[in-house]
Amino acid sequence: MKLKYAAVLALNLLGGVVLIYFAVPFLTHDTAVPNPDAMIPMARWEGTGTMLTAGILPLLFANGLGYLLLRGIKGKQKRFLLCFLPAVLCALLAAVYWIGSFTFWAT
Repeated sequence: MKLKYAAVLALNLLGGVVLIYFAVPFLTHDTAVPNPDAMIPMARWEGTGTMLTAGILPLLFANGLGYLLLRGIKGKQKRFLLCFLPAVLCALLAAVYWIGSFTFWAT
């Protein structure tokens, strides 16, 4: 039983670390191109925005597992907000990326 809690906690912590790893360059709008000779050169904020988009479902899955393991604890609304906060932040950052991309191409 403790192994299950530890595994889900480790999965959620890993998801949080990866979220921070991709969110920081995205929020700072780092326009450096790390591989300019690549087939499709991409600014760092574009790559991180794409990875944030791809990470919504795995992070939602990990947060859902954490929510299911904590269902015995009282305070349902607080638990819901705390468990799904990383997935919501990831979805918001991905939405900002896609909305910003569409407004860029519209001009």
